[in-house]
Amino acid sequence: MAGTKVKQVEIDENRAGQRIDNYLINYFSNIPKSRIYRALRGGEVRVNKRRVKPVYRLQTGDIVRIPPLKTYTTERPVSIPEEKIAQLEARILYEDEYLLALDKPSGFAAHAGSGDAYGVIEIFRASRVHQPFIELAHRIDKETSGCLLLAKSRKALLDIQQSLQSEQSEKRYTCFVKGHWQVKNYRVEHALQKNQQASNPVKMEIDPQGQKASTTFSTLEIIADGSLMSAQIHSGRTHQIRVHAQQEQHPVAGDKRYGDFAYNRKLQKLGLQRMFLHAGYLKLPLVQLSQTYEFRAPLAKELKQLCRRLKNPSFE
Repeated sequence: MAGTKVKQVEIDENRAGQRIDNYLINYFSNIPKSRIYRALRGGEVRVNKRRVKPVYRLQTGDIVRIPPLKTYTTERPVSIPEEKIAQLEARILYEDEYLLALDKPSGFAAHAGSGDAYGVIEIFRASRVHQPFIELAHRIDKETSGCLLLAKSRKALLDIQQSLQSEQSEKRYTCFVKGHWQVKNYRVEHALQKNQQASNPVKMEIDPQGQKASTTFSTLEIIADGSLMSAQIHSGRTHQIRVHAQQEQHPVAGDKRYGDFAYNRKLQKLGLQRMFLHAGYLKLPLVQLSQTYEFRAPLAKELKQLCRRLKNPSFE
């Protein structure tokens, strides 16, 4: 709840560089974005006693006037179960004063929304109430498991995001796809665009006018009537690996949006209850922090189990 009085908030170095609209969206977690933008346009929100546009980037020492925007009275504060907090705390791969690397389980959204009352970032904010700054540095799909980074300062957040967009970073996924796909360092380059007729859930499609997207696929092992693949992404587009694999006639196993439904049903009988896509390796050279981070998340147990069952159908 934001309160009933006007507040004057001084921006510290952790928030410096952030756009004012994004700052307000985080501050008013239960307020519709349309109401926040209306407050900016109407001058209810001011920085250093002046109106600012949504794209204004906050600076250290700025004084932000925060108006008493009302939250919905029908909404209740989200209560996060202790077992969910404990589950994620147990999946931390690495943590220091700058960042936290998580081996995210499948089934956890990165953040609240689209039917999820809370996600990874809300869980860690609940468990780290004294942490002055913690933000998602990037996102992976709800059904995807593996490496997910959270930044613990504004400086680290910008450094991670810049590194993820550079050619010096390395992001590799493991996936299982339908059919025998025997390739090595096979680069797929199809631009992607959001399907305008499918707003919820989001669906991407190949479009030459869309954003450039590049994925390199390599076969790790042919198993039964499928292929265990390594997929290295050179860009970070929504559903990139899934759409590129589908376009090459080798959809990702268990993918309910872009996959082969008959093949998915077959694998469900062998125990696959999720999408077979795992963010297994992440290498990041961080310029501002003057160090290179490298993270590995082991293939999830249920994915290893499927591979064993495909090799030996009598496996129990």
